[in-house]
Amino acid sequence: MTLLAFGDNGLVFFDHDFSYISIICSFISLFIGIIMTQSGLDKIFNWEGELEFITEKFSKTALSNFSIIGLIQVTILETLSGLLSLFGSIMVLFYDDESYGIIGLILAAGSLSILMAGQRISKDYDGAAALVPYFLLTMIGLFMYSN
Repeated sequence: MTLLAFGDNGLVFFDHDFSYISIICSFISLFIGIIMTQSGLDKIFNWEGELEFITEKFSKTALSNFSIIGLIQVTILETLSGLLSLFGSIMVLFYDDESYGIIGLILAAGSLSILMAGQRISKDYDGAAALVPYFLLTMIGLFMYSN
């Protein structure tokens, strides 16, 4: 039994082969999964505060009448993308199934795009800039899954 071995294409850990690409994909999905799940659950458990914040943020924009619809949409997308990404991080390593990770990252990219649009419309440019690294990591993750 091989406890730990490093090869040209991957890692052997307790006689299970892990490709380096799968490890990278798993960690990207895990990272995005943590961020999106936490953000979605925070919106669920602090619904009133989040709704008040969003309503105030968009009060002087064309989206002022759509605050609750937007919050519901983003909450569902964030939570779903986070959970699928977390599940995908396990599936890609242990079952060679990339589908959950890919779907999770696609939903995360959609959610981040919606958040970016909201930040730009509300003229919160610092908030918009803070989303860029997460979006880039999501795109890198999708690229890694494609290889």
